[in-house]
Amino acid sequence: MNENATGRMESAAIATRKRDVGGVFAINLTPVERVLQRSSLIGIGEFRCPVEHPQFLGGGPQTCPYIVFPRTSVRLTPEHWRSEICTPNVVSLHNVGDTYDRHPVSLEGDQSDWIAVSPELLRDIAIPYVEGRHAEANHIFQQPFAPMAPKIYLAQRALFLATQNDSELPILAVEEYVINLVEAVLQSATRYWDRPSRPAKQMDAVSMRRQWTIADEAKTIMALQYWEPLSVAQIAQHVHCSPGYLCRTFKRVTGFTLHGYLQQLRLRASLQLLADSWMDFAGIAEHLGFATHSHFTDVFRRQFGITPTEFMQRRSKRLLQTLSQMPSLLQATV
Repeated sequence: MNENATGRMESAAIATRKRDVGGVFAINLTPVERVLQRSSLIGIGEFRCPVEHPQFLGGGPQTCPYIVFPRTSVRLTPEHWRSEICTPNVVSLHNVGDTYDRHPVSLEGDQSDWIAVSPELLRDIAIPYVEGRHAEANHIFQQPFAPMAPKIYLAQRALFLATQNDSELPILAVEEYVINLVEAVLQSATRYWDRPSRPAKQMDAVSMRRQWTIADEAKTIMALQYWEPLSVAQIAQHVHCSPGYLCRTFKRVTGFTLHGYLQQLRLRASLQLLADSWMDFAGIAEHLGFATHSHFTDVFRRQFGITPTEFMQRRSKRLLQTLSQMPSLLQATV
């Protein structure tokens, strides 16, 4: 690690308020974070960091495992992994001891929600997914990033909306919901990590770096313009490759098609617009680039399993009711 990174971490460590509630596992809280729910097993919180804030530079080392759900797009560079664009279509996963650098993609900064899990609970949940693998005690997550299926995204948004709006949720219901959600994330991520991602002919390091770069540049374009009617030809021109090569590469690297990735960015943005309730459905559809109100509703129902109206009705109910009505987490697929 370079001197700048070391200095940044030391400064962050000084600024960090280490809270250890009632003797349970420690969660590092920075000045730009807020805890929504806390127990001996889990923590639920939100991270809202402007680009100009010193904390934006990065974080770690982590004192517990984190699952982070981005709501804006940023570039993260884990200490032992390649730099990658994180959008609301992915989940970032942090083991105990992990550190990372952060760089802006837009002026929105880093807005994300997170779940902290006690190391013992995570090892228990992960048993079916690490059996037969070499997994260190504090290194459960094989990789720091994975695509997030639509229904998993919907489920975590329902959880955070519920905890933000209701401070008296039964902790038993919250813990059970979080355990199911963490298992769904692990199941989906493991399926992605284990997929055959390379062609029969082994690629050299230069070719692999080129593919990662192309995919990241394409993700950046879509993250900054997801409401625009982008075409394959436009994106290919920006990333300096042929349309066919772009389509093959993007699918291989990200697990998404280009159209699927763009559509998911729009749909995931729609959940916050629906929650804010300052636009009608037709306005949201137009704002996000859907052809019509009915097109938006059809795509929303097909991907999330419920309609926008049903989401609006359920988001205000207590978590116990939401849990019984949301689509099955474990049936979610990427």
